[in-house]
Amino acid sequence: MTVWVVRAGQHGEFEQFALDNGIVGILFGLHQSVLEYDDRNSLRIALEKDTDANQLWRFAHELKVGEVVVLPCKQPRVVAVGRITGEYEYKEFLEFPHTRSVEWEATDIPRNNFDPDLLYSFGGLGTVFTVNRVEAETRVKNVVERHLGKPTVADTPSGIDAPEGEPITNLEEAIPDRIADRIRQKFAGNRLEYFVESILKAQGYITKQTRRGADGGIDVVAGRGQMGFDEPRLCVQVKSGTTPVDLPDYNRLQGNITSSGAHHGLFVSLSGFTRTVLNENERSFFVIRLWDGNELTQNMLAVYHDLPADIRDDIPLVDMKVLREAEG
Repeated sequence: MTVWVVRAGQHGEFEQFALDNGIVGILFGLHQSVLEYDDRNSLRIALEKDTDANQLWRFAHELKVGEVVVLPCKQPRVVAVGRITGEYEYKEFLEFPHTRSVEWEATDIPRNNFDPDLLYSFGGLGTVFTVNRVEAETRVKNVVERHLGKPTVADTPSGIDAPEGEPITNLEEAIPDRIADRIRQKFAGNRLEYFVESILKAQGYITKQTRRGADGGIDVVAGRGQMGFDEPRLCVQVKSGTTPVDLPDYNRLQGNITSSGAHHGLFVSLSGFTRTVLNENERSFFVIRLWDGNELTQNMLAVYHDLPADIRDDIPLVDMKVLREAEG
């Protein structure tokens, strides 16, 4: 069966609604049902934009019940996977009224759980498109099963080039993913603490890594000023595991902030954070900052030339100009 990617808003603004309501949906400026059009050409004439018409037509007519649908989320940067359970419906009362019902199997899979070629495909430009990778359905299913702690079928080798027809990749998403993947390779385990500490130093903090085994969950402490006594003073916790950080670890960091005499915390997790943590962090916005793989990458890029040479050797970057691609 085909694996589909269906996004939920240019900036992910409809993602939570789609997950909460068991649907995927799109808008594309058409305020009536696609089923009112006899063919794709008449839809193109109505929309006056071929790309939108093609994607909307495929969404209504080509997605099949039982096929896999992937929603690459922007906030947080995780991947949701489900199966189409219903035919196309037009619901005029929704902000994105063209809908298909979905049974979500997992909604918080860390991006790095997927093979790089699949992740690259998920970053294609467009709102509705297929994942043209070898054994895509089996491999996506394996990731879901592993995430849920269930037995998997035999894995299929990855890294095979995509056939013709692969969507143009959104470089704004693909490049941070590639860099984050390199960070995981080169800075696994304890070395990630050194990586985070180096970024903070480049940002102007005085830092110190805690002694292993005596940190109580604090990996780095950091402060401003000549001796590091000035605010903001940070307790930093760093996680390089393959599962999103959940509330117990988040609450532990809150406790460490109080007991250490700091006023603020930074939690770094390459695999991101559960939605429970993200919701809780909205209430403690002025206390704790969260860096997932993307935030870590962005902070690294901002101070890249001030990082130690060994880090720049492990993550060699070049400056280049690329043409901004736009849908349609």
